[in-house]
This record gives sequence, C-alpha cells and structure tokens, in this order.
Amino acid sequence: MPRPAKRSNPVMLAKGMNIGSISAETDDDFLFDCFVHHPAVETASRIQAPGMVLSGRTGSGKTAIIRYIERSGHPHTTIDPNDMSLSYVSNSDALRFLQAIGADLDLLFLALWKHVLCIEFIRLKYKVADEDGSRSLFGRLWDRFSTDDRKKRSLKYLREWEGKFWITMDQNIKEITEKYESKLQAEMGADIEKFKSRGQYEKQLSTEKKSELVARAKKIVNSDQLSELAGVIDMIADNSDGDQTKYYILIDKMDDRWVDVSIRFHLIRALIESLKAFKKIRNLKILLALRTDILERVVQQTGDLTFQREKFDEYFIRLLWEEEELKEVVQKRVRLLFRRQYTGGDVSFEDVFPYNVGRVDPFVYMLERTLMRPRDIIAFVNEALKLAAGQYQVTSTQIREAEGSYSAGRRQALEQEWKSTFPTLPKVLDHLTKIRRTVISLDELSDKDQIEELALKIGTERQIDFDPLHPLAVAAIESPANISIFVKTIVEILYRVAAVGIKQSPTQRYIYSHIDQPYFSASSLPDDLKIRVHPMLLRALSLDTHDR
Repeated sequence: MPRPAKRSNPVMLAKGMNIGSISAETDDDFLFDCFVHHPAVETASRIQAPGMVLSGRTGSGKTAIIRYIERSGHPHTTIDPNDMSLSYVSNSDALRFLQAIGADLDLLFLALWKHVLCIEFIRLKYKVADEDGSRSLFGRLWDRFSTDDRKKRSLKYLREWEGKFWITMDQNIKEITEKYESKLQAEMGADIEKFKSRGQYEKQLSTEKKSELVARAKKIVNSDQLSELAGVIDMIADNSDGDQTKYYILIDKMDDRWVDVSIRFHLIRALIESLKAFKKIRNLKILLALRTDILERVVQQTGDLTFQREKFDEYFIRLLWEEEELKEVVQKRVRLLFRRQYTGGDVSFEDVFPYNVGRVDPFVYMLERTLMRPRDIIAFVNEALKLAAGQYQVTSTQIREAEGSYSAGRRQALEQEWKSTFPTLPKVLDHLTKIRRTVISLDELSDKDQIEELALKIGTERQIDFDPLHPLAVAAIESPANISIFVKTIVEILYRVAAVGIKQSPTQRYIYSHIDQPYFSASSLPDDLKIRVHPMLLRALSLDTHDR
C-alpha cells in the first residue's frame, strides 16, 4: 500500500527521547512492558522442549529471554561464569602441566560441569542453605536408595559431599580441582615441580616420556567420576518424580572473558556436552545463552572430530527474527515512549516516521540496514530520534543522516562481536574500503597489489589468538599460488560475519548468513562468485550507496 506523504504526530519529539537501550541488561524501562513473544521464548521456557542452548548473534535477544524467565516466578538460579572460580582451574600448576604435555582434560571438564550442575539443582530444589540441611538431605537420599545396589557407587560419591550441598559454586570447583591436584601431585609431583621452576620444561621431555606421563594422568582423569555422576543424576531424577514444580538453571555471559583463553572454549564445549545428561530430570530446564561467534570459536579451537554439530542440533534454539516481529518490537516501544511522555493519545511508528526514504517505506529502509535483530533496529531508530529533537516527525533527510553514525556504530559492534574468532576483521573491512565498490567480483578482490598489501599487514604481525587468516596470509606472501585460498577464506569470513552477501552464479540471488545458510567453506566457493557489501556497512566503509 502506498504511504501518504505526511501523517500527523500531535506531540513534539523531546531531546533525549529513545525507545530503549540496545542492551537487555540495562533496558528495564522498555524490555518487560514491550516484550515480544518470539517463538524461541516458548521453546526456551517449556521444560520438556529439547532446546537447551539459546544460540544467536549479539543483540538477538538471548539475555532478554533469560531475564524474562527469571521474572516468571518459577524457582531458578542464574549462573554467571564471572562468579565461578574457574581461574583456579586455569592457574593450577598440575593441570597446566597436563595441558603442556598434551593430556586430554575434556573428561575432567565434563565431570566438573556435571558436578556443579548437580549441586546447583540440589540447592535449588531442596533449598539447602547450611550444613545441617545438607546432611539431612543426604540422609533422606540414603534411606530411599541404599538398598539399590546400582545406586551404591553414586551414594558413595554423594557421601563425600553430604555436608557440602550448600556451599557455593566457586567452593565446589576449588574442592574438585584440589582433589585432582593432590592425586596428580602424588603420581607425578617431581615433574610438576620441574615444570613450575624450569621454563618450557615440557619441551625438554622426549616423546616417550610425554606419552608415559599422559598415560599416568589418564588413570587419574578418567571416566570413573562421570559414571558416578551419571548415577547421581539418575538418583535425582528418580527423586523428582511427581514433583510438578518447574526449576530453571540459567547460564549467561559466556561471551565475557571469565577464564583464560587456553581452556575457555574447551570448558564451553564440555558444558554443552554435559547438558543432555540432565534431560532425565523431567522438571528441570537448563538454559545456556551462547553467542553464535563463540560457538564458532569452540568448533575452531576444539576441532570437529569430537564435537559434531549434528549431534547437538536438537539442543539448539536459534534466534532468528522476521520483519513483522521486529516491527512489533519497534511499534510497542514507540507507543510506550509517547504514552509515558504525554498523557493520553496513541502515537505509532508511522506517525513519527511518515516520510518514505526515496521510494522506500522508512521502516523497510531501516530494516534493510540491519542484521534482522532487535539491537540494530532499536539503535537506528534512536539515532533518528536524536536528530529530530524539537520537531514533530523524523524526515527522510534525518534518517539518511542518522544512517551515518548508525553505520559507524554497527561496524564497530561487528568487529567487537567477532574479535575472538576473527581478530583481523578490521583490516579486511579496511581492504573493502580501498576497493570502493559495493559489488565486487573475486578477481577484483584478488587485485595483486592490494591483496599483497593486505597479506603483508596480516602476515607480518604476530598472530593474534586463533586467527585463521594469519597462516594463510603468510603463505600468500611466500607464493602467489596461495593467494586464491587466502582470498576465498576472506570471503568465507566476510560472509560468516554477515558483512557481505554472496552470489555464486549469475542466475542466483545474493544470500546472507543471518538470513540464509550460516556459513560456506572457502573451498566450496566458485571462482566466478560476486560479493555485495551489506547495506548496514556502506556508510561506515565510505562506499557509494548507489553502486548496487
């Protein structure tokens, strides 16, 4: 339907008006009054739904859903990894030595998470607040299960903790780690001491000696505790039959730097793998909020051989938004803003934004410059409202002007979002700016002088963390034959972060990772492909917005 040239807005836009914060943690003024029930909310809230990992890009609403469940009135506990003493694990001399010699700590991390989650559920369900309550609970479990031979090993495990169900998570982690440390010290204390006192002691060990130490460590860090914990989970599940109360363990802020990068992604993988064991507890929902880029880094860092995406598909709740859902987000917030600012009346988005941008509906124009997530559209609307302070409506000129600061902010946010996975992304985006075209062929992206300059910028600096482009840049510097895979990997990364869309043949449309297939491997990309810079970044990259 064609839009009228102008609509009447009866109230003036005051200075400082906005439709909320782009961060759910600081959005209390709007978040709950304007909450939109995205389909993921029902899946995340429903106890029997298999989804346990709320996966989405930054700003897609993961924390908003966590906060919504927190306010639902059901018993819950929220785990913030920053409050856990996992730094104690990464600083353990014994465990650092095992890492250095190549020992596999995955079973230890898996046991760590299962233990922590078991104890958290026990504390939540049974309201264990002190040592007496802890011992009383163990007594009840003993009375019920001690005659079951299959439960004896699990009861023995719980006996070690019978007075400690009430202690905090960080105390739990310290105690478990200390138990392993004492066993490792008894088994290989002399080598651990040499590792502490001598620089790079592990590199002085022969392959045979390392293999021997790894084998000895494996006897300690083995699957016995996991077997005992499986029995504990069964016991808790049996003891929860008939309890209709819904319990939630909510885990957020995994994207913070809560532990040393050397073990962080192995710990996240172990947490994901531990979740499915708790599906046996029918009235418990564990919900983990995890950014898409963090999941990618987990896969990069830990390898697909043992972490296979398809095995976990049913446990993921993917947050993707449709146009009408995002329009509802904005519409609710605009209406609430004006109800609060001016008593009475009903002001809609169309009243405040009555002018088409060129021939395009203003909301459609703004949405095309987002990655289809609430954070982006809220940020764009706020920038436009800021420029229109003192007026009755936002003009199309002001929308275009707001696009400049909005686009710069989105580029900065994109680089920050993917910093841990693709740390050289800023250099790649600068490379696009030099090409000065929004639609680029693979040949244009491979221009000899410019691509060699980019390879030198990346390859001659120290490699940052787990940067997949660095070794390819080094190879491209050494031989022109390696430039093709370097360029295609750049396209793979730009597509994955949604900085560009790709067109794989003249008959196909441009596709984008935030709407279509989330990633392509570099090796699968054809030589005649074209890329199109996402409209969100055009102004930030100083590109011609008419070259489309």
